[in-house]
Amino acid sequence: MHFLNQNRMALLTGGILAAGVSAAAAVQGGAADPARSAVPAGALEHAVPAVTVAKPGARSHEDAWDAAKRGPATAARRYGWGRPVASDDFRRLNPRDWEVYEGKGNGGLGRRVRSAVAVRNGTLRITGKKNGDTGGVAWLRGARKLGRWEARVRMNRACACYNANLLLWPVGGGGGTDPQGGGGEIDYMETYGDDGLRKGTSFFLHYGPEKHAERLDSHVKTDLRKWHAFAVEWTAASMTAYIDGRVWFRTRNRKALPPGKMGQAIQLDWFPGLRGRTARGVDRTAPATLEVDWIRMYALGGK
Repeated sequence: MHFLNQNRMALLTGGILAAGVSAAAAVQGGAADPARSAVPAGALEHAVPAVTVAKPGARSHEDAWDAAKRGPATAARRYGWGRPVASDDFRRLNPRDWEVYEGKGNGGLGRRVRSAVAVRNGTLRITGKKNGDTGGVAWLRGARKLGRWEARVRMNRACACYNANLLLWPVGGGGGTDPQGGGGEIDYMETYGDDGLRKGTSFFLHYGPEKHAERLDSHVKTDLRKWHAFAVEWTAASMTAYIDGRVWFRTRNRKALPPGKMGQAIQLDWFPGLRGRTARGVDRTAPATLEVDWIRMYALGGK
């Protein structure tokens, strides 16, 4: 995603994290057609059938570690990822932990404004308005090479022009629509190309040189208006995506794995050219809202 305030980000993080990019910029810096893949047929190694999942259990805003043991289905709980190395339950938005975007939006479209980002009742809320005012945040708790990330999110029905994204972006990747010098990108929950009904989401793994990246991807059908836990696990040999603890993407293509450290961003981006994709009956002018109940980061092998 386009992140204008990259100089301040570099100052705050020592180059740990600059913001990311979406599937829209996957192909040579342009807008990707969601109906077509940017890689040859058969490039996806693990095509998982569409999954329908049950509604998660009751929400919890207790300590992140304790809540993980008793809360809704998660990859961390199912596979024993252990204690997080960093977590946030969003009792407040700590400025030492989160950088709020300000400036032009993705590809110069719309504006990222601080007022679009708020914490209410233990939930991070990013709201996009019909005029393109929206927001995004970057997690300043550090970046990792290899690891696990998981977040519990939901999104309302709104204009198809709003794209929600949980993503990992390379250290030193800059603030454009492609990482400077390459380095890849991991979009482990992205709604780009949907019709606003929020009936599913996609995983995109971008890799290769700047402006000429390739990608592996997958799509899962689920009701994003309900809470779901999305996770990604990045090892030296594979990349795996989960929804509510169930695998929906996996590749062991090592050339597709990022070469360096990645950091976490959460973004709601505006693509006005996709407004016409909005399904009949969905209000194109109503605010779009991405909500995050919690987010956690784990080391590999941690118990």
